[in-house]
Amino acid sequence: LVKIQTITNTYFNANTYLLKSSTNDTDCYLIDIGNFAGVMNELENNQSIKGVFITHAHYDHISGIKEITTRFPECIVYCSQYTKEALANSKINLSFYLQKPTVFVSEKIRVVKEQDRIALFANHFVEVWETQGHNAGCLSFKIDQAIFTGDTLIPNLAVVTKLKSGSKEEAKKSVFRIQSKVSSNDIIYPGHGKSIEATKINWGFYK
Repeated sequence: LVKIQTITNTYFNANTYLLKSSTNDTDCYLIDIGNFAGVMNELENNQSIKGVFITHAHYDHISGIKEITTRFPECIVYCSQYTKEALANSKINLSFYLQKPTVFVSEKIRVVKEQDRIALFANHFVEVWETQGHNAGCLSFKIDQAIFTGDTLIPNLAVVTKLKSGSKEEAKKSVFRIQSKVSSNDIIYPGHGKSIEATKINWGFYK
């Protein structure tokens, strides 16, 4: 069983998700890293972050990336090619405009793409979906019944597409692609706001 803890960056109201295993006491993973201090508060002394899966490179979802990879040098950063480029450019990742210019270049970045499967804990894998629209590098991640959608799908809110490389057309496609892939027991964990059962989402809102 994968245990999911939600850690919110209250300044941006952005979610970081901490994944722990019921069978592996030490290895933990993150979906996004917008709250380094919050993550550290939730880790036991013997636990470390082995990997961070980045949904997209906007600053509210990556603000703690340097701190987490400095604290845990073995931590792998999984992201799309576009996100890798955005991490290295403070204007594309928007940190420049928030007076917090962040540039992250690392040998620990692993570019992932559609249908990649990355092993986490025993018998648990991360499945990668390319879900562009909010920006060109957006990924969603499925682990068991949990789907982490970043800002591609925030239930009952229109997808923001006015930022660099955003596309209304792609955003709509991605939302309905997610809908076509979910099953009745799946739970959506968005980049902002609360998790929700996939069956309770008003998909018609996005038509």
